[in-house]
Amino acid sequence: MRVAVLGVGGNGTGKVRVLRTCPEVDSIIVTDVREQRVREVADELDVEATTDLDRILNDRDVQLAFVSSSNDAHRELTVAAIEAGKAVLCEKPMANTLDDARAMVEAAERRDAYLEIGFELRHSKLYMKIKQWIDDGLLGDVLNTHCLFVSSAYWPKGTWRLKPETCGSMFGEKLSHYVDLPRWWVGGNVTHVHAQCAPNAVPYYEINDNYHTTYRFDTGAVSHLTFMMAPAATFQGDPLQNVIDQQTGDGHELRYLVQGTHGAAEANVFSRTIRRWQFSNQEEDFTSKVVEELTWPAAEDHDYFHNTTDQTKEVVRRVAEGLGPATPARDAYETTRLCFAAEAAAAAGRVVALDEFV
Repeated sequence: MRVAVLGVGGNGTGKVRVLRTCPEVDSIIVTDVREQRVREVADELDVEATTDLDRILNDRDVQLAFVSSSNDAHRELTVAAIEAGKAVLCEKPMANTLDDARAMVEAAERRDAYLEIGFELRHSKLYMKIKQWIDDGLLGDVLNTHCLFVSSAYWPKGTWRLKPETCGSMFGEKLSHYVDLPRWWVGGNVTHVHAQCAPNAVPYYEINDNYHTTYRFDTGAVSHLTFMMAPAATFQGDPLQNVIDQQTGDGHELRYLVQGTHGAAEANVFSRTIRRWQFSNQEEDFTSKVVEELTWPAAEDHDYFHNTTDQTKEVVRRVAEGLGPATPARDAYETTRLCFAAEAAAAAGRVVALDEFV
C-alpha cells in the first residue's frame, strides 16, 4: 500500500516513523506547505516528499492519507483526499468550525469513504481497561465521571496551536480527547452542557487556558471536566528524567474517576495506576473494596496515554483489509458538537442544549 502524510510537523513525522514499521505499507510520500520542512523530512526520514498536494491527490496508487496539518487546514485536505478516492485519518479536532466538520462527514458518507478522526485515547491501554470493565458489567451503569487535568503551559510562544485562526480553541485542540472518552464509556448521547472559564493565567495564550465543564447524557449520567493550566513546570525539561516523572510534585494532575451502579474506577496518569472498586449494599450500609489495581513501567507510557502507534497501525490494517473505521466519523462529529456547545456555554454563561448545534 502507498500512503501519504499531509503535514509533517512533529505529529506527521511521527506517523512516518510508525508507517515504516507496517508490513502493509510499501511506499510513503509526504507533503507540507513549507518547502524547507519538506527538504528536511526528505533527508531525515529518507522518504519521497513534495510541496505539490495535487501530485498526491492525482496519484492513484495512494490509498490512504493521514492529515496532520494545522487544524484550519483539516477540512480542505480531508475533503480533497476523500474526493480523490483516498481513505483518510484526520487528526483531531475535526475542524475549526462545525460547518467544516459536517462537510467532512458528509463528503465521506456521500462517497462511502473511510474517514476516521484521531481520538487515539480510545486505543490507549489506560482508558481501554476502563472501557473493558464497563463492557463486562463490572461497574454497572455509569452514573458519573470526573476528569481533573492540571498542566503547565506546554506549548511555547509563537506556535500555531495558541491562535484561534489556526488552532480553533482549547476545547478542540486539546480537551476534545477528554470529553470523547466519557462519551465512549457512557454510550449515550449528550443533551446539555455548561461551562465556565476564569481569566487566563498564561498571558500569551490567545485561547482559554482553563475550563470547568459539566455535561449531561440522555442516560442520566453526568460528566465533569476540570482543566487548569496554572502551575508552570519547574523541571525545565530535564533530559535525564521521564516526562511524567518530571512533572510529579509540580501540582500536575491527569486523573479520571468513573462511578457506576456496581463499582468505580480511577485512571491516574501521574501515579501510573488504574484501580477498580466493587460496591456492596450491606444490611447496615453501603461499602466498597478495591478488587483490581494495575500499574506499568515508564517505558510503556506511550501505550497507556496517547497510543498513536497502535491507532496508526490499526488504520493501515483496516484500510488494507477493506474494513470501515473503528470509530465512524459521525461518532467523532458528536464529540465535535459537544466541544462547540461547551465553547458557546462558556461564552454565554448559560446551559446549552446540544440540539442547538446540529
